[in-house]
Amino acid sequence: MSLLNKLPSAGQKRGWPWDEEVKDDIYSSKTQWPKISIVTPSYNQGEFIEETIRSILLQNYPNLEYIIIDGGSKDDTVEIIKKYEKWITFWVSEKDKGQANAINKGIYKCTGEIFNWINSDDYLAPNALANIAEAFKSGYTIAGKVYNFYDNDPEFKDIVENKALTSNRFISLKSTFHQPGIWCDLNNIKATSKFQENSSYYFDRIFFTTYFVKFKKVIYNDQVLVHFRYHENSKTLVIRDSHADELIEFYNQLLENPLFRSFKKEIKSALKYQLLPEKHIGDWEYKNAHKNVGSRLSSYLGLMFRKPELIQSRHFFTKLKRSVLQNLT
Repeated sequence: MSLLNKLPSAGQKRGWPWDEEVKDDIYSSKTQWPKISIVTPSYNQGEFIEETIRSILLQNYPNLEYIIIDGGSKDDTVEIIKKYEKWITFWVSEKDKGQANAINKGIYKCTGEIFNWINSDDYLAPNALANIAEAFKSGYTIAGKVYNFYDNDPEFKDIVENKALTSNRFISLKSTFHQPGIWCDLNNIKATSKFQENSSYYFDRIFFTTYFVKFKKVIYNDQVLVHFRYHENSKTLVIRDSHADELIEFYNQLLENPLFRSFKKEIKSALKYQLLPEKHIGDWEYKNAHKNVGSRLSSYLGLMFRKPELIQSRHFFTKLKRSVLQNLT
């Protein structure tokens, strides 16, 4: 049933998902569609969450379960949610322990066949749920494309295609993984574990490390399913500047975990060639960020002599090119 004319007015906003919707006749090909459960964790994202909500509801998907777990927002998030609560399966706004905790609380409420969480600053692409449901098979994971964008840079275009999500390549950090494009059998999610609530940034990768060991069947979808927003407070931008300590600790723990006994080679490779170099280079960046170009170059080359293993990592040369040498031109 068409929702566009029933939802609150979008005012002067135009385009998807403001004055456009997925035509409901797209679902006429069959009478039974798998139930899709979507959780939106949110906290003080009133600037963006209405776009998220509308992009999900205006899929006009005939078997949708939509849950919003808000962490007690102080902005206008709750006011916006209340505008749409007639079409939301369940929502709550209360203090929580962070994003992973919110997702775990949402999963507890989910009863569908297909699951993903969509953050309150991202939004679904048109026809996303139809594409996911058409491709879905019980026990499988759907891996689609994600469109990254900046609101203040319309020229920026970056489509990420999830690739090579086998357990060994995922553990060795040689796959391409972008969470919003990963849609899972809810039973597989519940059988894996809870999302690690003491993880600030990498709880999704930590969770899926175990997930892809246990559940190996992946269907790759060539459609853009989600638009992923970069902005000043985006966690992804914060992660880019972090020292990867969470993942280093997690990977060291994996070496002692019996489930990952056959992946020790991949674990050690990820530590040696990616995670530890990222940490060393990140530490260097923090200490030398305010030095002049000559001092930075001298210090960076000195890092190579102090830690010669870094030259085996692509991160050493990427940082040299992007953050040191480009300032010489």
